[in-house]
Amino acid sequence: MKYPMLFAVLWWYVVPNLALAQPERYELGQRLKAFEQAWVAQTDRAARERALIVLPKVTTQFFSLQLGEAGRTLDTARFALAAKEVATPEVFWWTSLYPLPEKRLIDAASKELIVDLKFFYPVKIAPPDVIVRVGIRGEKAIEYSAATIPKRVTLDFSKLTGKQTQDLELTMEILSEGKVVAVRKVTVSRVENVEAKLAELRKSLKERPAKTIESATLESDIELLAELYEGIVPETDVYAAKRLARTSELLDSVIKNTPYFGMSHTGDQTFTIPNGKRAVPVRLNLPKGVMKEKPVPLVIALHGAGGTENLFFEGYGAGQIVKECEKRNWLLVAPGSGLNFGSGPPVKVIIDELAARYPIDRKKIFIVGHSMGAAQTIALCQIHPGLFAGAAALGGGGAVKTPAAFAELPIFVGVGTADFALNGSRELMKNLKAGSAKNLTAKEYPKIEHMVIVREALPDVFAIWDMVK
Repeated sequence: MKYPMLFAVLWWYVVPNLALAQPERYELGQRLKAFEQAWVAQTDRAARERALIVLPKVTTQFFSLQLGEAGRTLDTARFALAAKEVATPEVFWWTSLYPLPEKRLIDAASKELIVDLKFFYPVKIAPPDVIVRVGIRGEKAIEYSAATIPKRVTLDFSKLTGKQTQDLELTMEILSEGKVVAVRKVTVSRVENVEAKLAELRKSLKERPAKTIESATLESDIELLAELYEGIVPETDVYAAKRLARTSELLDSVIKNTPYFGMSHTGDQTFTIPNGKRAVPVRLNLPKGVMKEKPVPLVIALHGAGGTENLFFEGYGAGQIVKECEKRNWLLVAPGSGLNFGSGPPVKVIIDELAARYPIDRKKIFIVGHSMGAAQTIALCQIHPGLFAGAAALGGGGAVKTPAAFAELPIFVGVGTADFALNGSRELMKNLKAGSAKNLTAKEYPKIEHMVIVREALPDVFAIWDMVK
């Protein structure tokens, strides 16, 4: 089966509908993160195998837009990782429940916030003696009986303490027999005169086209904040008050034509790289130990279909690749590429832009991709022969049209035996061997499926890259 073509067909129908399902997409992402964290924490083989029995259904459910059922599967797999059986109807009741605020960004003048308490997937009747407590962290919460859920509640913001402009934490706690058994948190921000501030930013940027990272990032930040204010649910939590404060600093950099991003900002950060009419959103991690005078390796991480630049940071083993790069003091960048089974993101543009600001060792640029990102990795190695010092294709295949590009390249192909992409990966392994790839490492992971192959394979990938001179 040529699975890239299958997914391309599926996404023709799915992508427009996913845009309409952003609240569910956010919620599914939260459950994916919870599962990834549980997977990393649980090292018992039997427990992991219990989870792997149910996990393969997630991919089909996601692409058929059964997002609620995909969430149930992730929750079920997470419960299976526990040492004891905990997947009772009561547990599913409070695990399915989630808070959906009407907006994630509100004006400080707003006196209230409407929050829907909803179920992500169908559950049985409410368990007795269960209380749902909802409120803003640090403020008095309101309690509701489980029998009244689902429901719409109104939180009084007129007496909120603290600054007018601040990022807040909306918290929902589930209490069973007086004990807290589940907690959900959602970031909600309030900003003083938010409409006026956004209008002023737009006006200031109007005559300054997005030709630098700073101006492109400012433009995308304004768009993101406007969407949050309109009630559009983001893919992941956004600290809008903090992000708005950054726009002032970015605007100052744009006006003065001075760099904002660079060695002075370490850690996890997001920005946008200009590339003609199609700017590239990226997420970058700069370890604190990187010094300007000492070039370091760069790892480029390409996400799978349906993902974004956030997936390698928040999913895939709860950000396993970030940990791997941190302990080696390597620079990491994950570009967002939408749906593109072909050439992938403009890696040359990304590398050149980053090299102008960070001490990159151009002899040690590595690339790794998962699923669709695996196909992009294989394509990019052939489009830019000699650019990469190592490559890894995980849970995916790709066409080998220029075998010479892989003749000397250290390349790793990893796939689980329970992965739907197994045949595509095996075909890739076969074609690389036929093309005389001298430094090919091919590995199949028993019982591992598509969702967890990145977490399982990354240690092997980095072990190979560590040997590159």
